[in-house]
Amino acid sequence: MASLVLYLLDLDPEANVGIRSLIAAVLLGHSVTTFAANQRANLKDLRPSMSGAASASAASTMEMPELSRPAQVFGQIRMETMQYFTPIPEQPQLTYSQFLSARLSGLKETSWIDLAADVSGGTFFARGQSHYVVHEAYIASPGNTDLKAYLGRKKKDWSEMDRRWDLGMWQPTFAIDALRPEDQGLAGLFMDYDRPNFEFLIFVTPIFIPNMGPDIREEGGGLVSNSRWYRAPSRDYDFNNRINTIQYSLDIPETTKLVQNPGGGLMTRLGNKGGGPWAVASYGYMPVNELILKRQNFKDISQDNVDVTVSPDVTYHHIYSADLGYSFSNLKASVSYLTDRPQEKRPDTDWSIQRLEALQAYSTALEFSLDNIFDKTLAFQVDYLKVDGGGITDILADGGPDDFTLFDQRLKFTNSLSFRVEGQLASFWRRPFVTRFKYLYDYDQKGSILNTEFLYYPSQRWAMIVGGDVLGVQDEDSTSARFINQYRANDRVYGGLTYVF
Repeated sequence: MASLVLYLLDLDPEANVGIRSLIAAVLLGHSVTTFAANQRANLKDLRPSMSGAASASAASTMEMPELSRPAQVFGQIRMETMQYFTPIPEQPQLTYSQFLSARLSGLKETSWIDLAADVSGGTFFARGQSHYVVHEAYIASPGNTDLKAYLGRKKKDWSEMDRRWDLGMWQPTFAIDALRPEDQGLAGLFMDYDRPNFEFLIFVTPIFIPNMGPDIREEGGGLVSNSRWYRAPSRDYDFNNRINTIQYSLDIPETTKLVQNPGGGLMTRLGNKGGGPWAVASYGYMPVNELILKRQNFKDISQDNVDVTVSPDVTYHHIYSADLGYSFSNLKASVSYLTDRPQEKRPDTDWSIQRLEALQAYSTALEFSLDNIFDKTLAFQVDYLKVDGGGITDILADGGPDDFTLFDQRLKFTNSLSFRVEGQLASFWRRPFVTRFKYLYDYDQKGSILNTEFLYYPSQRWAMIVGGDVLGVQDEDSTSARFINQYRANDRVYGGLTYVF
């Protein structure tokens, strides 16, 4: 896939090896350090093409340790307009939006330390609708050695299934747009012994950074957000066979109480994911990335409303995952398993809290690319996901179930088939015209999601983008609170420009 991305960008392979590798790493969602490995591999590949004294000089330079290498930096700016087909009566301003975002990634290698960062920010040009995200930021021990130490926020491939399906079980996700979630790195100390056919990783952390989603606030007795991708809890409450209106308020604890939650994990890999058979096994004991919610209810018998105070909290889980795969030329196949055991947390008297049910997830994936289709290259990916368990029940201080539940599911998809294709369809004025197409069907929800995007590269640095997303369910009268039915009114089209530097 990295070679496909570079081919689509149509960059000169000899003119800017470092930037090409960094672009591939970031666009494919891998760690910034993938850039360093690709850079060294590409430099080695270029040596045979060098001639005479130039080749000898380059080889001797590669063999001698360098005091410091120039910093390699990749940036991207994107301007996008988006139109939703269905207005929301209570929030008509969310039908149309303009979004400006920027991303900057870089790596600096010296003789005594390596530094890497991947940060982004964006705004919808409205008050309270801007964000800044540190996807990765760490320092590392220097050199291309088997054993390296990393301190900071860093991405790792803990689980193929978690990464492909954006489950957010291992690494937290950034998802202000639910159709565009992205893994974020875990923050802590990583000790990584990494060889081509074997890897062993130890991770420990004193802090916890949860998932990030749309900002939520109190307004008119409800919990609202300036986002079409926020699912507000129900405001109806059945008290003595009489429907009462819930008046919500937020109680946000001190940040230190949420952040100061330690954890750790182990990961081992046998085989090389680049070719032949391979296996990965991971275990962790850490906070659940999605904050759980606790609430306190107060009912005045003389009033037809219920006052509810909602507060976020943290609970832990044991998480296990395993992947088996085989890679050969343009073909990669894998099977994955993931399970977790969340710890039950009891609330104080007069409070209730979410109890997360354990889940078991199974997945298969097939990824392949076809060359020379009308002189073009297309990459295909087929995935299937099956999840058992994963429900949510609100419980009281004695552990018994409450008669009201805020949300009842941990994951967006539980029985889904996904098909994706990406590649160059044609060329106009000798510049690539690229498509990205994805179709997902969830059998439990009896609904589907279609994502399409077309990109035209008039130059190496500019891309013109047009795309759309369509969500649908078989039962148009369904009142299900599951993901696809909840957001089926969010069909949209978008267009914009991207500049790479």
